[in-house]
Amino acid sequence: MKYGGMCVLQRAAATLGIAGALLFLPLQASAGANDTTPVVVAQGPVQSSQGLSAMETVPQAIPTANSTDRETSGQRLSIESTSLESLLLEKGVITQEDWIRLKAEEERRVFEQSSELQMSGNPRWYERIRMTGYIQYKYNMAATNRLFDNPLGDSFGDQQGNEFYIRRMRLVFQGQVSERVAFFMQFALEGGQQTPANNEMIDAMVDYYLTKDKVHRFRFGLQRVPNAFDTYRSSTNRQEMDRHESIQSGAPGERDLGVAYYWSPKVAQERFTQLAAYHNGPGDYGVFGVMVYNGQGRSRLELNKDKHIGAKLSYPFQFRNGRLLEAGVLGYHGVFSVQGASAPTGTGAAKCISPLTSESGCDIKDQRITAYVWTPPQPWGILAEFTVGRGPKRNAQTNFIEESNVVGGYVQGYYTWRYSDVGMLTPYVRYGEYYGGFKSINGAPDGQSRTWNIGLVWEPDTHFRVVAEWMSKDGLNSTLVANRAQNDFDASQMRFMTQWFWN
Repeated sequence: MKYGGMCVLQRAAATLGIAGALLFLPLQASAGANDTTPVVVAQGPVQSSQGLSAMETVPQAIPTANSTDRETSGQRLSIESTSLESLLLEKGVITQEDWIRLKAEEERRVFEQSSELQMSGNPRWYERIRMTGYIQYKYNMAATNRLFDNPLGDSFGDQQGNEFYIRRMRLVFQGQVSERVAFFMQFALEGGQQTPANNEMIDAMVDYYLTKDKVHRFRFGLQRVPNAFDTYRSSTNRQEMDRHESIQSGAPGERDLGVAYYWSPKVAQERFTQLAAYHNGPGDYGVFGVMVYNGQGRSRLELNKDKHIGAKLSYPFQFRNGRLLEAGVLGYHGVFSVQGASAPTGTGAAKCISPLTSESGCDIKDQRITAYVWTPPQPWGILAEFTVGRGPKRNAQTNFIEESNVVGGYVQGYYTWRYSDVGMLTPYVRYGEYYGGFKSINGAPDGQSRTWNIGLVWEPDTHFRVVAEWMSKDGLNSTLVANRAQNDFDASQMRFMTQWFWN
């Protein structure tokens, strides 16, 4: 949905000298038979909660509603026009299309408020909790080179070409249990065919809002860490199949145990919601955020007493023509304990440059700064990220795991064609490079790579998605052998995936 009409209306209102005028009346039930006031019901695709990330799919609580005032699921919502809008339309300041878009957008916002009231004000606990989830079903053709390696992405599909398999299944429980407390829990079955290879908790977090306007909040538990923009996006938001290695290498699994604080002024909250409605945005992770966390990655034990500290600063902009753009910078600092290393005097393929910790880890400094800019498909969009820092990487000449430079990034362009009220077709192209180590893989192998991803996404329904992608990669295989450099390869692979949601 475009938002340029809102800017048109604001400029026109300023011209007429009606500063601060209310543009919309409160939400009412559908007009009765004797009501002659023009009424419009929102048209166009309804954005399901799968378009938002993690806690951002949970309705934001507002003061408890009277149960007699809440809308029922069987009622239709409509918005009456105001005299100001009718006057602007009659004078030709705005078009009929602008008028309809304004009404549809306002109806969406008020509907979300109604859902918010219905959940947070419901005395029945089981009606304040929602269950959602999705399944990804894939088929990967065999790569053109047996050394082809995508260790931070879908490694099963790379190794088992020409097979149907379930990439992942997710089950989510979320709820607004009071006007200031919301929770989010996500369980996963991942990898393999009929027998998934990985069963784990993905998210387990709670938000506590310090203020009713949701400007200040604390988040506790297993949650996404401030590594990069793409780290915040879940598989429901991301249309391409994998995150780029330059980003994924900084936060394997995207999550960790810790506590975070987020600050989101009201104008930013509204724009984050608009960005998420474009099917690609992660939702509201604050204009400013800071987090303290273990630093070993999702579902991994802490192997040292050092804690990672991460922070982010970003802002969602909206230009006069309705174009939305988000830009920001993120960074973290800590000590990572690499697994799979031998003592300095050992003979393994990866040796620690210092004595191993009591948990058999090899402690190396781990720090990064990442900058990004993103504008969603309106109908075209661009996403670019660039990261620099220091981290662990195995030296092929000495076999020692050392602190080395990290540099990389990617740029992606895409275009969304909405061919019906709910149907969308999105081609995309991404190119990225990475020069650094894979700290989450035993021995911290060198992750040097240059990758192209060219894909086409078909979404005929808000609950169904089909992706076809050709991936071409020139990089190093992550398998380590003592006193030997990693094998280089240049290969490609065609991949297909269907994804469906229940929510």
